[in-house]
Amino acid sequence: MPAQEKISSGFDVEFLMGEEYIKYFLLNSMETGSIPWWSSQEVKDPSGNHIRTDATVTHPPEELNAKRRYPVHPEFLGREHPFIELGIPAYSAQEDEFTVTFLQDSPVGADISVKIYPTIISNLEDPDNRRILSNVLAVQLDIKFALAFTTGADNLLSDIGLQIELLDINGPLIDAAGSLPPDENGNPVFSKADTLATMKQQLDRTVDFSVAGGGKIASIALKKFFADEASPNAIGVYINLVLQNGPNRTDLLPERGNVDEAQNFLPLTSRMAFGFAAETYARLGNDLFQKMAVLKEGSDDEFEYPLEENGVTRGKIKGIRMYPETIITGGTGGATTTAFTNVLIIDVHGEYFIDNFFDPDFHLIIRLVPVQKDGLLDFDLDFDLRLSTLGQIVVFFLEMVITVFVPKLGLGLIFSTILIIRIIEKIGKDAAAGVIQTELDKTSFLDTLPHKLTVEKRRWDPLYFTTHRLEAAVDDLVVNNDGFAFSAHDVFVGKKFEPLPHMVIRAATRDEAGAVNGLVYRAKDLQPYLETDLVFIFPAADRLPVSQLLDPRGDIESYRVALTIDQINDRLATEDKGVKNKHLPNIQYLPKQVHVIKHQIDKIMAVSETEIPEIEQATRNLLRSELRTQNDAAYRQRAQAELEAELGRTPTTEEVNARFNFILDQAVAVAFGGRIRTELNRRMSFDLEPFEFADLQQKKFMILGLDKLDIITMRRNGKTTVYYRDHEQPFEPNVSRHDNLLALPRYVSGSS
Repeated sequence: MPAQEKISSGFDVEFLMGEEYIKYFLLNSMETGSIPWWSSQEVKDPSGNHIRTDATVTHPPEELNAKRRYPVHPEFLGREHPFIELGIPAYSAQEDEFTVTFLQDSPVGADISVKIYPTIISNLEDPDNRRILSNVLAVQLDIKFALAFTTGADNLLSDIGLQIELLDINGPLIDAAGSLPPDENGNPVFSKADTLATMKQQLDRTVDFSVAGGGKIASIALKKFFADEASPNAIGVYINLVLQNGPNRTDLLPERGNVDEAQNFLPLTSRMAFGFAAETYARLGNDLFQKMAVLKEGSDDEFEYPLEENGVTRGKIKGIRMYPETIITGGTGGATTTAFTNVLIIDVHGEYFIDNFFDPDFHLIIRLVPVQKDGLLDFDLDFDLRLSTLGQIVVFFLEMVITVFVPKLGLGLIFSTILIIRIIEKIGKDAAAGVIQTELDKTSFLDTLPHKLTVEKRRWDPLYFTTHRLEAAVDDLVVNNDGFAFSAHDVFVGKKFEPLPHMVIRAATRDEAGAVNGLVYRAKDLQPYLETDLVFIFPAADRLPVSQLLDPRGDIESYRVALTIDQINDRLATEDKGVKNKHLPNIQYLPKQVHVIKHQIDKIMAVSETEIPEIEQATRNLLRSELRTQNDAAYRQRAQAELEAELGRTPTTEEVNARFNFILDQAVAVAFGGRIRTELNRRMSFDLEPFEFADLQQKKFMILGLDKLDIITMRRNGKTTVYYRDHEQPFEPNVSRHDNLLALPRYVSGSS
């Protein structure tokens, strides 16, 4: 159990890494090949002539095979390095392989030492003179740790990384190699300087250190601790979140915390620990509340905290608190006992406006609930809505929670998604359509929880990313009036998956009979991975079969991936917490044009909701470039003349440039309506017969006209007809009852 009284730095959150945790942080990079399993180097004489080729093999510990929470890529097994046939093992049986030791007074300024038992092969190409020192003598790698980050114009930090730099190598193997006699030509068999330079190329790197969940933080610091009677060696990470203490986004808490006051609260038998002190509860609750602030109408310095939906104020927030949940149980003699449940509560107190009725108070209680899943700590989010009056407003209120409140809550994308799923379970899927956030710009404290710490993110597959991470076996979480803390007795290497957020279907493929047998998906931004992740094979590589990878074409089509129907189903079958995570399901499409034969819709041309804003932005960029090229002189002359008339003086260059851009933007807006239709037509390529769209929709591959179109199945005279009809909503005024699909612009399908 972490000693909560030692969480004393004053930073918002604290995170301690023990030596075993750092060991598996490094081994995670071997799993992805970022730290090579082997390398070779050419040795030359002073004149640059080839002498020989040497090789070095690094052996992860045998225990790694029990620490993976996934199977090794099948093509990696038995091919861990190219020297297996020489009898050189892939893994090490040495009990202290990859042991990490903290250094207190390193002469080279290193923070840790890593012990490895590599195999060194000298004169690889000459079997008669080859020498092998194999996995029996140790090398100490002296490594420096440092933080890396990007500081933005707002002075906030992002892109947090951990710089790893190899400073020195020493130990029995280095000594033994250095004492080897020269070869037959008098050349040294081993050079420490050359070996260090080669290993630096392999090890020196900046590794993602996702203690910020990909968002922004206010500050971060490190501190090294050495073992005492109560705690082992540890490196502390101290983070201040971007927390508001006022209604303006720039009203941020001042710098706080002092690493000199930090203490080591890592238990002796634990690998990592995390915690924050009680004062962080109030900071987090006030931050969530201030994020809800908006300026009062007509004011530039007075704020209110409304709940708005579609421009209409539906209620107001009175306050938000964060605190530990407790339960009260009865005892003998009427006595009661209060106990902590280790659940963290976010309590949103507000008032909901009801016309012609009194305005009831509500408390939206969001619960962060620890659960054990597959032997590891995880967190679920649940909620409870406590109203002081009529139950029938629950559904309407929760719809507003999804569309208005959750996106501002700052829970982080994963946790927001989980909460929305819980709400959907109670109010139905239609209320939550299309409202889950895609990006957050600031880090929530939930993003800093290191029970699943991302180490690397790779794109082994063209259509999804794999996130490689350390997963901790937490055994003693506590949430009480002293704060929030947990520690972990063991760590594992794991991974999760993220489908491309901009994945869209570009076309269908067909079999010899003309039936749809697959789909072609867009795979943007693939170029950097073509000769790296997409072809590399390492233990943690993760990719699924594809039918074909299609090259870019023209100025529109990026790389595309053809998948069969079965391949798509296989990708959709993978789950994490019930969420499909290797392929986007239900990609939303809008019908844009129809091909009509004899007053019947033969085919529908559709475009994804993802592409529409992309096409709109591309259209604005094209127009801006063209109009600027064609009218630069005329627009500048007009800007000059207008400003001289308005100001009664010669305008400055900055004033002319600002007016020029205003005139250009006006011209773009005028031309936009006509040009967007042209650009849409150039890019739209996904058309199918209505029954084919319906089949894909029923397979959950895509949705056509969400909440606007219904799939109708008619059976007459032994024949089945499937088509789309506009979704009728008779309770809404002025809703047309006729088939508006027929009112769409016409086109002629090339495949009809």
